[in-house]
Amino acid sequence: MGLTEAIGHAIKQCPVPMQPHLFNNIVITGGSSKFQNFKERIIKDVRSCAPDEFTVNVYRPEDPIVEAWKGGQLLSGWPVYPSIRVSKSDYEEHGANICSKKLNDSIPVSSGVS
Repeated sequence: MGLTEAIGHAIKQCPVPMQPHLFNNIVITGGSSKFQNFKERIIKDVRSCAPDEFTVNVYRPEDPIVEAWKGGQLLSGWPVYPSIRVSKSDYEEHGANICSKKLNDSIPVSSGVS
């Protein structure tokens, strides 16, 4: 599975009411996002797997190399962070499913998007 297929697959696993918002707000980060025409190719390829009625937008931050770290820093300041944090020992004891369990137990997801 390539990157654009993974993006489409991940979005399609989310509740249907959220999908148009997710296709409209794809963020690419990291050094690879700076490759020439990378953003345009992602748009073109994701557009081909998105429903026709959805808008596809891809954003690349001004400094995509550190943007994921900035997101992590922001997340660490949320009051819910201690309940969703997965330690190495948690992961080793419970496996990858601990990540989903902690998120699902801590962050309520509404059935609709307004």
